[in-house]
Amino acid sequence: MYKASKPAAVGLGLALVLLTGCGQGNSGDQGDGSKIVLGNYLHNSIAWPSTIAIEQGFFKKEGLDVKPLAAKSGPELAAQLIGGSTQIAAVSPDNIIPAIQQKQPVTLLPPYGRLDMVLLAPKSGHITNVKQLAGKRVGVVSRGSAVEKYAQEVLKANGVDPGSVTFVAVGGAVTQEPALRNKTVDAVVGSSSTYFTLASHGLDLVPFSDALAGGAGDLSRNGLQVLWATTKGYKAKHPGTVGKFCRAMDSAVKWINDDANKAAGVKSLSKLLGLRADAAGRLWDKVHQSYITSTDAAAWKTNVKFSTGKPDAVPFDVIDNSCGQ
Repeated sequence: MYKASKPAAVGLGLALVLLTGCGQGNSGDQGDGSKIVLGNYLHNSIAWPSTIAIEQGFFKKEGLDVKPLAAKSGPELAAQLIGGSTQIAAVSPDNIIPAIQQKQPVTLLPPYGRLDMVLLAPKSGHITNVKQLAGKRVGVVSRGSAVEKYAQEVLKANGVDPGSVTFVAVGGAVTQEPALRNKTVDAVVGSSSTYFTLASHGLDLVPFSDALAGGAGDLSRNGLQVLWATTKGYKAKHPGTVGKFCRAMDSAVKWINDDANKAAGVKSLSKLLGLRADAAGRLWDKVHQSYITSTDAAAWKTNVKFSTGKPDAVPFDVIDNSCGQ
């Protein structure tokens, strides 16, 4: 059933308690002004602009020495930032917005990655749209996660009671593959990189309710998958460093947006995700225009509502759109 299990609810609550505790004793303002420990996702295209900023020398051009620190999940990235292990980090709205709501001193920075979620079902199961998920089992990374919330939203938008679907925690792409092959689940919620990774392994999948392709209404128009964050303490102590970071990332997004860089971009994605060149090329075509350098208050309300249920729970002024200008 849709209702989260008690352990999942307790785990989410505990994560927020830990985040709250971390923020009280450490402002995250470490660093000498030129060196940044950068929290990033492990082997994931979500935070790809920072990889490009390193590979293409955009950080170096700004005089920054950036060392990535990989994390396995969004909550871990947020905790590292608030605890001071990183100075800047890639974060998801679903993890950082509740932390800000809990009065964590965080400032959000460009660029932003548009919401990239999609439902995937094996072609052999004859599921081709979200309405056919009633009574089915849908795999998600973890219970109560943003991907489960996404599935709930598209189910409701298409007149399907989320309570008619059984959500199953199956982890990321590596463990989603056996869950699909063994028919533990009938479909999964993933990202574009999930789709191309699984397809490259021989799974014949039907994608539907694709956020980047406009299949999720307001979430397709305004939803964000990733943004960048620093603590207010670090930004106050090193405003020039934060500005340089934003300028380097702006250069990275412009580079990614430019089709002239496709060959190098495909090579980067192939290395990052372990994809064959043909699959990485299709992924480039899908995602290279999905990174943006500004957002607005109306779009922000969509993300706050998605994360908290209340569009005004966190004000727009936590975002610094002018960073680096």
